[in-house]
Amino acid sequence: MRNTFLIHLIFWLHLPIVLLWFGLFLLPPSVWPGVVSFHFWYIASIMALQFLWGLVFLKWTHQLDIICPLTTLLQWLRGYPLPSRKNYGHSYIAELLGMLGWRVHYGWVNTILLITLGLIVVRYFWQIW
Repeated sequence: MRNTFLIHLIFWLHLPIVLLWFGLFLLPPSVWPGVVSFHFWYIASIMALQFLWGLVFLKWTHQLDIICPLTTLLQWLRGYPLPSRKNYGHSYIAELLGMLGWRVHYGWVNTILLITLGLIVVRYFWQIW
């Protein structure tokens, strides 16, 4: 392992991103009128960044995938080479839930994220109509 402080820092930097992803569902527009638009564009930005990072990894994965740059850096600092499946096929949420005693498969996390992405998109377009 390289720098454990940096590894822990990057690991915990994920938390506010994930908390906003799910937590903004709980904030009603009556409290913050722009929450739905912010939530949509926040997620759109994250997804675009991860999609572009996935394009960088296309030569190793041989399939287009969304890949988190923070997770890539985290796994690289842990000693996994960039082309390793442990690098681009890793889920921060699954790892965090595992630390809390809830073993969740990477695929389930992706399914939940896609469902919430769909809800965010529907919520956004429902609001602007």
